[in-house]
Amino acid sequence: SSSGSGAAVGARLAPAALGTDTGASVRLPASVNGSVGFRPTVGRYDGAGITPISHTRDTAGPIANSMADIVLLDSILTGQTEPLAPLPPASIRLGVAAYFWADLDPEVQAVSEAALNTLRAAGVTLVDLDMPDLPAANAAVGMPLCLFEQKPDLTAYLARYHVGVSFDEVVAQISSPDVKGIFDNLIVPGVLPTPDGQVLPLQPLYEHAIASGRRELIDVYRRAFKEHALDGLLFPTVPVPPPAATPEASSFETFARLARNVDPGSNAGLPGLSVPAGLSAQGLPVGLEIDGLPGEDRKVLAIGVAVEKILGRIAAPQFQP
Repeated sequence: SSSGSGAAVGARLAPAALGTDTGASVRLPASVNGSVGFRPTVGRYDGAGITPISHTRDTAGPIANSMADIVLLDSILTGQTEPLAPLPPASIRLGVAAYFWADLDPEVQAVSEAALNTLRAAGVTLVDLDMPDLPAANAAVGMPLCLFEQKPDLTAYLARYHVGVSFDEVVAQISSPDVKGIFDNLIVPGVLPTPDGQVLPLQPLYEHAIASGRRELIDVYRRAFKEHALDGLLFPTVPVPPPAATPEASSFETFARLARNVDPGSNAGLPGLSVPAGLSAQGLPVGLEIDGLPGEDRKVLAIGVAVEKILGRIAAPQFQP
């Protein structure tokens, strides 16, 4: 949803922009455009007036070409004006969890591993770990939250702002085939197909996610952070290089692949920061994400400042006349 913001900042048409991030839409555009993108803890920024998808997951977030601008925008949006304390690299412990480093495109893997080596050489402690409970805990939360909340949240939004159209009228006017398919087949009937061919009602899945599933997902992160004394998790923001702009690029399957690594943090409401790691052999940007625990936004930003000083920033693209 914020691809225009990411492209404008990456092309240096603007120094910074705001986007919205329900599952990926600040960090993903920032990553593929060689910029910095910050998804705060849900509730850190005022979301009044933003068209909703899922109130549990939705948040605004800034995109910029430097950590200094991200920190500046965060201070403006929150009113927190105290300086951000710098972190020496030797004081930072980042977890490298196997889940997020599996099945990477070779070019993404090469750039990301080179960045890890640079961070280690600068004194950052990188801790290898497993989070075996993460996939199941995330699956129990993600789609039920996003799909179920869309209808009541959008209906309430249309009424609150006196838009003059109903939820059904909005759905009838959707022109994007992939979005229309999600609404017609999942959101409107309130169902979720399973890999084994079942079609389950969404409401019980949603109620479980709200009652206990999301807390269990957050606990997976809390246990990992506590056991390994972590300041954050570090992983490739996007597992694959930016895809070509074909009709297939906007398919649900492609989005699921692009958003694979950032999705669990979105469902847990974590602050997540994507910073440039470098360019692939084809000259395409690769991003690294730093995830922290809920409410630890300032720590994540401070880590981002330190990482940027070590890895550097990506130069502006060169346009051919």
